[in-house]
Amino acid sequence: MSMYQSISCESHSIYELAIMRNQSIEVTIDGRAQTIQPKDIVAKAGKEYLIFVGEGGTQQALRADYIIQPSV
Repeated sequence: MSMYQSISCESHSIYELAIMRNQSIEVTIDGRAQTIQPKDIVAKAGKEYLIFVGEGGTQQALRADYIIQPSV
């Protein structure tokens, strides 16, 4: 795994608002644009993880710094 890069305050705010509003957002994961529905953002061992429901309908957790370009 690569070194953790803290996410921006703007990205964190987008995740938090989407969680509170039960909204889907557009992101890029592994170079692929996806629509996800964030459920929670948690810290574990000094890293932030986004818990979300992906396009396949399954809940996943992914290091937040692996997610690019959150938008609502």
